Amino acid sequence: MTLRLTAAVLLLALALAGCGYYSFSPTLQKGGIGSVALPVLENETLEYGIETEVTDVLNDVLTEGGLRVVGEDEADALLRGAVTLYERSVMSYDAGGDPREYKVRILADLAYEDVSSRETIWEGTAEGWAVYSTGGDSEFTSEEEARENAIEKLADDVLSKTVQGW
Repeated sequence: MTLRLTAAVLLLALALAGCGYYSFSPTLQKGGIGSVALPVLENETLEYGIETEVTDVLNDVLTEGGLRVVGEDEADALLRGAVTLYERSVMSYDAGGDPREYKVRILADLAYEDVSSRETIWEGTAEGWAVYSTGGDSEFTSEEEARENAIEKLADDVLSKTVQGW
């Protein structure tokens, strides 16, 4: 083999070696976890139905984040926990002393576990919050709008904790 041909073969081999298989699939990225079970969270607040709303949004956000949400019997991981706080507090008052801005804050204590090894991957508190104004000078003008946004933020927090390291 000539020197030129040897160099060309060597360069081709090096180029091909750098083109290994890569995928964004969660199964290949995070210890074989590609599916998660998400039972309805418990509700430790006085806010009726908040656990179902948070669970539904978590389901959507985890799916959009690349995980398959399945039943417990076929899941690689389990995400469970409880909504522990739903709070609406006054942030500011108008000149007459009436509340003008409110903050909606939601907390959930969660644990994410590898089903096969029974190892807890992470556990902690996820939080979401949003501010709304009765005067219309805020992005949100009702508690319902702020609540939806706070739940989205909480779900994004959970997704971030769940897929970190991918």
